[in-house]
This record gives sequence, structure tokens and C-alpha cells, in this order.
Amino acid sequence: MRNKQKGLNITAGVLAALLIAVVLWGLTYRASPLRVRVSDGIEPVGLDTIFLRSGGVEASFSDAILSGQNETRKLIVSTQTSTVSTKLTERLVKQLDFDFMKKTQNVFYTGTGYFVVDLDHLAAADVIEDHAGKTVTIRVGHPYLQAIEIDPGRIIIEDIEESLLARGDIKLSVADYTAIEEELRSRLEEKFDTVANGQAADELAVKMVKQVYEPVVKAIDRRYSVAVELK
Repeated sequence: MRNKQKGLNITAGVLAALLIAVVLWGLTYRASPLRVRVSDGIEPVGLDTIFLRSGGVEASFSDAILSGQNETRKLIVSTQTSTVSTKLTERLVKQLDFDFMKKTQNVFYTGTGYFVVDLDHLAAADVIEDHAGKTVTIRVGHPYLQAIEIDPGRIIIEDIEESLLARGDIKLSVADYTAIEEELRSRLEEKFDTVANGQAADELAVKMVKQVYEPVVKAIDRRYSVAVELK
């Protein structure tokens, strides 16, 4: 009995020693949580952009840029303001051009010309995607003088210069007023539509079209930049 009791004590001591050893090993070498590496095909690119490697999904820059093309979009890139004038003359006798037989009146028109770029005519061929160079090139037409707006508040009609025999107001018909406005509008167009103004509008068009579409491209992939070319 004494030998049997001694054997049990030895066995218990060995088990206790093994238990203590296991506890000490666990405290010394803490096991890390179980981690499983899973490939879901998603590669983080930036804070707000991901690239799907194997999902077959590829964002199209041209689709985003050309969306909403049913809406007319004309980008005003430059404005020009100028003043032109004309002298109205009424003769007492139409065939006789003597100063003492005619009266005159100066009229001044101030107008604003708008150079615009058509963005509603962009086509898929105008959006060139360079995935190797991370660039989206957008080709647009040259800006053109789209409209001339006459400011009614800045139409100046001076007093009539009367002569010895020609007195009173200058009588104008509706046709006369129309002809005067057409002439002054034409002269404003000549002042606006110049080579210098066209070149300045070209430079502004490149900068402003880039400002319009760069946020669209960056929203899809912030690694891409935008370049603008004129056709």
C-alpha cells in the first residue's frame, strides 16, 4: 500500500508540473488570434477608391463625362464688352447736304459678346482614355462668339444738334430703328470676333473645361489626370 501511494504521489506531481509548464508557456508565448487570408479581388487604391482586380468591373470615364447629353450645355469661357456709336442725320431736303439744312444726333450702344464652348456635342471619340499613362484626354471644339447682348440701360442718345433751318426731333420709323440696331450689332461683332480675342478664348477654354471634368474623373479614380485639347 505504501508503494502504491507513493506511485500516485509521483504521478500527481508529474501532472502538476506539466500543467504549470503549459501555463507558463502560454503566458510567455501569447497566441495571436486566428487569421485567415482571404482574396476577394479588391485592391485598395486610395481613401475613397478601390480597384476590382478579378470582378470584371471597370469604370468608364466616357460614360460619366457624356452622361446627360440630352441637356444643352454651353460653357461661357470669355466675355467682351465694348461700345459703338452712329450718327443719325436728317436733312431738310434729302438731295442737299448742307450743314445749315440738316440736324444730327449721336447714338451709343454698349454690348457684351459671349465666347462659348459646346459641351453637348461631345462624343465617345472625343474622350480618350490612357490607362497606362493614367490620363483622360477630352477634345472640344474651339470657342466661338455665340451671342451679343445689348444692354438697354447703356443705350445713350445724345441731344439733337440743330442747324439754322433744321429744327425739332429726328423722326424715325420702326424700320429705321431696326436698321440702326442691326448696324450697331454688326459693328460690335466685328470688334469682338478678332484673332486676339479668339486666342484668349482658346486658352481659357482649355483651363475651364479641365475644371469642369477633372472632378468627374477624380471621383472615379483619383490617380487619373485630365488633359484638354482643341479640335
